[in-house]
Amino acid sequence: MKVDRIFITIAFVVTTAFFASPAPAANEIHFGGAISQTGRYAEPAGRFINSYNLFIDQQNAKGGLLGKKIKVSLLDDKSDKQTSIKLYEKLITQDKVDLTLGPYSSGITDAVANILERYKYPTLAPGASSGIIWKKGRKYLFNQNAIAQNYQRGAVFLAKDIGVKRIAIIGEDSLFPRQSAEGAVHWAKHLGIKVVLNENYPKKQTDFTALLQKIKARRAEALISNSYFADSVAQIRQLRELNINLKIFAGTVGPGLPKFAKQLGNTAEYVLGFSQWEPRPEILKFPGMKHFIDSYVKRHGVNPNYHAGISWVAMQITTQAIQKAGSYDREKVWQTLRTSQFQTIMGKWKVDKNNLNDHDGLTFQILDGQRKIVWPKEIAEVPYKLPMPKWKDRAKN
Repeated sequence: MKVDRIFITIAFVVTTAFFASPAPAANEIHFGGAISQTGRYAEPAGRFINSYNLFIDQQNAKGGLLGKKIKVSLLDDKSDKQTSIKLYEKLITQDKVDLTLGPYSSGITDAVANILERYKYPTLAPGASSGIIWKKGRKYLFNQNAIAQNYQRGAVFLAKDIGVKRIAIIGEDSLFPRQSAEGAVHWAKHLGIKVVLNENYPKKQTDFTALLQKIKARRAEALISNSYFADSVAQIRQLRELNINLKIFAGTVGPGLPKFAKQLGNTAEYVLGFSQWEPRPEILKFPGMKHFIDSYVKRHGVNPNYHAGISWVAMQITTQAIQKAGSYDREKVWQTLRTSQFQTIMGKWKVDKNNLNDHDGLTFQILDGQRKIVWPKEIAEVPYKLPMPKWKDRAKN
C-alpha cells in the first residue's frame, strides 16, 4: 500500500529519535502523533497517515485553521506500546505540539491515554474500539467508533438467521480481540446459540492447524475470528487446506483491508467482516462522503476503507472543535468536544459523560472480490450468500 509522504505544507517525520525540536513558528499550529508505520499494524495504520495528510493538505489550501497553517509530525511507534508511550511524551514535552492525533490499536491507545490524561491533551481515538478504555475515568480521550463488543453482532445475527446452533470463537490474546470475543459470547447467548469453544491464541501465531482441528472436533458450524490481518488470512487458508467446511467465517479487522480479498482471491469469497464505515455515499448518505472518497481516490488510486474513513473523521471533529472554540487552547477545545455535536462522514458525533460516542458499524460480505454491506438489513446493498459453499464446490484459485 502506498503511503504518501509530503514535505511541502506538512512536516512528516518518520523517526523515533529523541532530538530537540525548534519552537513552532508563530503562524503555525503543530499537530503530532505516533502512528504504526512499521510492524504488525502498519497496514491499517498506513491508511490513517493517508487521511491525516490529505485532510491537512486540503485544510492548509483553504488557509489553515484560525489563520494558521497546520504542521504535523507523525512518528513511527513500530506497533509497540512502550515505543508509543515514549513518542507521545516526546511530542508533548520536547516538541511541544499544540494538539495530538491518536495512534492505531486499542492496546496502544489504552497505554498512551495515560500520557494524554497527565498532560491534559484532548485527543480523538480513531484507532481504538475497546469499550473498557473509557471505563477508567479518563477525561481527555474521545471515542468515535462502535465498540469492540459489537463487532461480531451482525455475524452472530446472520448465524442465527441461517439456523446455526454451534459456534466457535477465537482471537488473539490482546485487548481488542478479547473485548470482541466478549461481545460475541454475549450475542450468542442472547440469541440462543451454543458457544462450543472460546479460546485465545498468542500474538503472531501463524499455524492454526491444531486449533482448527479442535473446532472441527467440537462440531462448530461457524467460526467467529476476532483477528487482525495475518492471522485471519492464515486461518481461512488453513481451513481450505484442511478441508474444514463451515457455514460462516467472520473476521474483524482483516477482511476490511483491501488486500485481504486481493491476496486470497477465491478463498476470501463469502467471508464476513465488520466495518465502521464503507465508501457507499448512495447508501449511508452522510454529507461530505463523496468529496472525501473522490479526493482519496485521486491521490491514492483506490477507494478508502474504514480505517481511512475513521481517521478522516477524527480530523473533521478536531478541526470543527477548534473552529467552534475559536481557539487552539487545549482547555477550550476539550470543553467544546465534551459539550458539542458535530456532523461527519460517519454521521453525527456527540459523546456521553464517559466520552463515548454512539455509533453503529455494519457487517459486509466479500462477494466477487468486493465488500458488500449485508447487515443491518435496512442498509444492505445485496442479500447475504450463506451458508458458505463447501471448498470442493468452489473454483480453484
